[in-house]
Amino acid sequence: MKISNIFFLITLLFTVACTDGEPEIEVMDENFPFRLQFGSEEGAALPNAEDYDVDIEFADYLDDLPSEQIVLTYSLSGEGDFAGVTIDEILYEYEGEFQGVECVYEREIIFDGSTITLPVDPDMGTVPEEFKIVLAFNLTGDEAADGSVEFEIAGLTTGADVLFNAITTFEYEILDNDLAGEWVAELNGESDFSNLVAALGTISSDLAALDFSEINADLEVKFEFEFEEMKMEIELEEEEEVTECENGESETEMENLVVEIEAEYDAEDGEFELEGSYFNEDEEELDFLMTGEYTKETDATITFTIINIINEDGDVLFDGSYSFTIEED
Repeated sequence: MKISNIFFLITLLFTVACTDGEPEIEVMDENFPFRLQFGSEEGAALPNAEDYDVDIEFADYLDDLPSEQIVLTYSLSGEGDFAGVTIDEILYEYEGEFQGVECVYEREIIFDGSTITLPVDPDMGTVPEEFKIVLAFNLTGDEAADGSVEFEIAGLTTGADVLFNAITTFEYEILDNDLAGEWVAELNGESDFSNLVAALGTISSDLAALDFSEINADLEVKFEFEFEEMKMEIELEEEEEVTECENGESETEMENLVVEIEAEYDAEDGEFELEGSYFNEDEEELDFLMTGEYTKETDATITFTIINIINEDGDVLFDGSYSFTIEED
């Protein structure tokens, strides 16, 4: 059972008892239809991206998902270097068990040039909660220079009480900002590590608790800037045993633990902002805002300067100047 916007979908039961004999009034949750929506209204990736996943999911719901198939009518068009865009495949996941291990099974959804048929999964007894449409760009060169893609849901047919969200179009463009891509910052010893912790440890208790001896010997901090989201990772020496199972094939291997910081970002004209959340000493989750500047030294090198970090209460978590250089990975 999934509940997010409880104020919208809650079942209300109350009795008006000003005088005897007045009836009970019930507003039932089944009055609300199921609602499909895009996971995001827009997206972008690097110019050399060969494909892109468009996610469609059910919005907040209380009861089991529909047990009748749903047919979506769609249109897909591309401009510029994306004129040849096509749908490569449409997939959803079912989580089951394989030899005592939780396993993820990837299953295909039937589609043609204009319709997508969302099936009732034989194991779940309902349609899947979410699925992804894999767009193939079929670029003629090594990368795209211009253009865009538009995917639109034009209609929905089913015997169940389902509608599509008011926003029916997903748009894709090239991610061409200075920070886009994967980067690495090298730590030059314990002093560099201490400076990193002094700044970013304020929004990561895991990072603040680390000792220099615990991080991986390569002394690298990895950064990934995707569409509106960034992730920072620092790999530890400590390993854990990880078992992954996909489509009935299970594999166990040792992997290094990592400490992560994730945030939404905005960067333009040499200035950047990061917005995310962290847990304070009282285990309360608070939002933070980081501001700073960046300078593109070369096409493959950028220098960051963190100037200020505050939380939603206005408390200053970091106020100073911490600079580091990242190189294209």
